[in-house]
Amino acid sequence: MAQKALSSPDKNRPMQRDYSHEIMVDRPIFEAFLLFTPKGEEAWVPGWNPTYVRPESGETCEEMIFTTGEGDEKTFWTCLSWQPDRWHVRYLRLTPASRIAFVDVQCRPEGKDRTRVRVAYQIQALSDHGRSHINALTESAFAKSIDEWSDLIQAMA
Repeated sequence: MAQKALSSPDKNRPMQRDYSHEIMVDRPIFEAFLLFTPKGEEAWVPGWNPTYVRPESGETCEEMIFTTGEGDEKTFWTCLSWQPDRWHVRYLRLTPASRIAFVDVQCRPEGKDRTRVRVAYQIQALSDHGRSHINALTESAFAKSIDEWSDLIQAMA
């Protein structure tokens, strides 16, 4: 786990933090990796209901565009790097009223039926609301939220 903070009492200066955490998923890598695509997350993330802009099918590919949330939490997503042969995907998510983040997911096999998943976020505040969000997201809170992903995947039928 890593957290770097660039913050200042001057609210006009940028605030950015980096987080990373690893989880284990009890699935072969070719199944586990697909769970971290927008379509794959529909199977295990409560309330995850993306609206696919491009492609409308929601197939994961570089430069895909989709949205989640509503109101001040409406978030625009794009896939910056899609490397299924390397079990790697990188997204950019923009919540205009609050923050922007790079989201990086890297999977590695841990034997035949287990996968180690590293999730990293680089979050940049865009407003006071974004600063509040980042201040509330401690390293331990980030790790706990990613650990919950493993629990949700384990609970899938």
